[in-house]
Amino acid sequence: MKKRIIFRIIGNKQVGMGHIYRSLALAREFTEHEVLFVTDINSQVVVESILNENYWLGVYAVSEVTNQIKSLQPEIVIYDALDTSRRDVEELRKAGSVVVSFEDLGDGAHHTNLTVNELFDKPKFEDDHILWGHEYFFLRDEFETVRPHRFKSRVDGIMLTFGGTDQHDLSRIIFWAISPFCKEQGITIHIVTGPGYGGYDSLEAEVAAEEGVYLTHASGIISSIMKQTQLAITSNGRTVYEFAHMNIPSIVIAQHDREFTHAFATEENGFMSLGLYHKNNTTPLVLSALKKLVHGIQFRQKLYRRTTAFNFSENKQKIVKAILQLRQQ
Repeated sequence: MKKRIIFRIIGNKQVGMGHIYRSLALAREFTEHEVLFVTDINSQVVVESILNENYWLGVYAVSEVTNQIKSLQPEIVIYDALDTSRRDVEELRKAGSVVVSFEDLGDGAHHTNLTVNELFDKPKFEDDHILWGHEYFFLRDEFETVRPHRFKSRVDGIMLTFGGTDQHDLSRIIFWAISPFCKEQGITIHIVTGPGYGGYDSLEAEVAAEEGVYLTHASGIISSIMKQTQLAITSNGRTVYEFAHMNIPSIVIAQHDREFTHAFATEENGFMSLGLYHKNNTTPLVLSALKKLVHGIQFRQKLYRRTTAFNFSENKQKIVKAILQLRQQ
């Protein structure tokens, strides 16, 4: 039976774009159902730019979102808007909707039909309907056909990417910190900035005369750039799992407190985590870690082998099936 499914999403400089991309990847699987998107006025500009008129979008004041969703009478509501409130979840369930949420540590998570917290490997609380950890992480469509890396002794390409907004301008800061070393080693630098990154024009001007540097903005196909690199420096969000899937050891920097709670980026999983970003302390650590990875072939190979344990290709269908099987209680 055809269902009306509403995605309640957010995306802005503070929270990044990951919620939008995750919801889009999931929405494309519901081809036999009616899919609508709802956001609030604080996220309108970013959400509109990414959805690009491919889906119906309702934009409302934050205080009106729940009532507007109820008025649309969906069978399923999928929250990808961080922490939910008990009130909102209970109102929607009383109105007859099944409620699903992602990356949700709010009070509402206790009252959904299903919550998927794939970025938190260690459960924050216990409920039978909450799924925790990377076993439930699913990939964007572009990674479904791309082949993961094979190990190379020599590093000739590195990728810098810090999410949709890059709130600390790490693309610029880290680039200038590692550029002399990469020139010396003959390593090409690929910088990928997201659609919400405000420093693109100035960064483009700065790197225009630099050899062996490629800058890509708002790329729809990041996997093709990953294929050209053996290492990465990235923020501690969903992209870490994509690097794991591609077998690319990475240096990981948490941009804010919530990212810092994501526990997947460990040496045991093939990553060097530098913890939470600190303006005066993190940059020297990045260069030191990069030198260790470039010169320490055995160490890098050890991390590479650990990434090969991960393949997230089948997880999306597992989540889709779980959602469609839910029934209102």
